[in-house]
Amino acid sequence: MPVPDSHEVRIKEGEFREWTFPISEVLKWVRTFLKDAGYEMLAPQPVGLVVPDVHARRKEGNRAFEIVAIGAQHTDKAVDAMTRLAAMRTVLGDKADYVLVMPPISEYLLLELLREAEGRWYFAMKGAKMMMWLANPDEEFVWSVIGEPQDRVFRGMFAAGKMSLDFFLNRELAQKRWSEEEY
Repeated sequence: MPVPDSHEVRIKEGEFREWTFPISEVLKWVRTFLKDAGYEMLAPQPVGLVVPDVHARRKEGNRAFEIVAIGAQHTDKAVDAMTRLAAMRTVLGDKADYVLVMPPISEYLLLELLREAEGRWYFAMKGAKMMMWLANPDEEFVWSVIGEPQDRVFRGMFAAGKMSLDFFLNRELAQKRWSEEEY
């Protein structure tokens, strides 16, 4: 019997296709991704009451770009991660980018989370200028599903061909709100 490669082992079939990366491995890959983009990893220090899972900074001339990230294994942990990111935002304000990092998840489950309650979580993330990244250590890519970093040079580092869901979701949810207001 042939032994499947590690990529096949990590995909769990069922009602929804899932990738079974431990969040620690996903965060390790995100740190590598940020280092490759020229970011320096900062020591884990509390930002207010929250210690970010990833804290990085890149300097360009007299400007510094800072990223704080919290990992969530699945959509059921995403709202808690958003709350922690929002708490850090009260301390750092617009000086940093705020990222919810998750392993690749079923598109259905991702859209279900973002569309829930007329886009409550999507619009909360957009309003707080948060990003959501799906990171795949095996395929070595990071997809910025929502939002984009302040660092324009860094924007080109994300998975090519993976379009942000912002255009699609913003249009869909806004149209839904407008149609409900008409009635």
